[in-house]
Amino acid sequence: MKTAMTSQHIEAITVKYIYSACIKTTTPNATILHDPWFSEGIYDGSWFHFPKVSDPLTSVGDCDLIYISHIHPDHYDGDFLKSYFAKYGKKKVIIANHTPNHLFGKMRADGIEATILIEPLVIGNTAIEILPHKTGSISDIDSAIIVKFRDSQNRTHCIVNANDIIFDDTMKTSLKEYAGAVDILLCGYTGAGPYPQTYFDLNDPTISIEADRKRNAFFERYKGLIATIQAKKNIPFAGKYVLGGKLLSLNSVRGVADPVEVLDFDPSAIVLADNGGEINTLTLTPTATRTERYRKELLDKRLCEIENVQMDYERLISESEIHQLPLKRLLASAARNAIAKSECDHDYFFCVSLPNGEYAVINANKNTAPGIKIADKESLPSPRSEVYIDPRYLFGLLTNIYHWNNAEVGSQYNTRRYPNVYDCKAQSFLNYLAI
Repeated sequence: MKTAMTSQHIEAITVKYIYSACIKTTTPNATILHDPWFSEGIYDGSWFHFPKVSDPLTSVGDCDLIYISHIHPDHYDGDFLKSYFAKYGKKKVIIANHTPNHLFGKMRADGIEATILIEPLVIGNTAIEILPHKTGSISDIDSAIIVKFRDSQNRTHCIVNANDIIFDDTMKTSLKEYAGAVDILLCGYTGAGPYPQTYFDLNDPTISIEADRKRNAFFERYKGLIATIQAKKNIPFAGKYVLGGKLLSLNSVRGVADPVEVLDFDPSAIVLADNGGEINTLTLTPTATRTERYRKELLDKRLCEIENVQMDYERLISESEIHQLPLKRLLASAARNAIAKSECDHDYFFCVSLPNGEYAVINANKNTAPGIKIADKESLPSPRSEVYIDPRYLFGLLTNIYHWNNAEVGSQYNTRRYPNVYDCKAQSFLNYLAI
């Protein structure tokens, strides 16, 4: 769909969609770039773009500010930011106020300055506010951004980028209170995590059932958010990727929806066209949209391009060196660190498969003595998660070369749960299982 509309000098907020979570919002006072991810092979080699943006630096263009919603590499792409600064000059990067602030620490380590936005940032008639998603956990990372502009007729234009936060009722209510009347809501519609593709054998019929259940569960979360915010237009976006290399076979069972599926049940939804579709708060009429799913032949072509890529850890250590890795010693030290930060107040066991067929058993309960026990398959305790992971990657995770949360989101290891029930407090334990 095409309509005539210019965006630079109208009294409104214009939203330009680029790719996944990357958008550009423009008011008469400021241009904000949100979550630019364009480096291939993130999550330690597993995530790739589809469809690709051939020249992202040109597509994105210049801006005044950059907003990074959270630390996940499909939102914070340090390599791209450095390339961006080299082309357009250094920009002010704004992030949410969290304690501890994992994103701030990561950016500082990468040599990128960040400004923690505590109070609204006012530029002319534009006000920018970042709302951190806080649950009280030390693993909190997410945020949403609210951009408002007051025009010459004293009307307030408002867009909310809620990103891919999984909202609880408290956060939804807070977001509505801070935002007020919303013209355009950008929000997640699907889940990009490892379930179910890394929790079942691919020939297990349960995997397809769980993939459908996951897709529908995220649709329900989307419906709950849009019902609370009551925006004039909703834009489902973010979480767009394909798995490459040895993970290629998982793509068909990820339970990840195409945003155009939202059009079937949300009459206020618009899927902006990739790499340049725009909409503004004055006309609410998009310049270009996508209403059909991507053609299968295009996806198959892309998968062929990335089927032989290596994971990062495969380039780190050769298979012949696996026997030299001190995994048991590292696991014992890592368990002590993880117990010190654990938020799990009940028994839950992580049983990490070792190269010799044994398992290192770690209780995530913060009230137990730290350490590991070595057991065989028949004597594993419950409730538990059995973790099956390449020893080279395990070594990298335990020594902080890689991070467990990235490994999880990247579908980089397999898990079998007994019983198959998600335990949030237990799962966050793994984030700190490192020396």
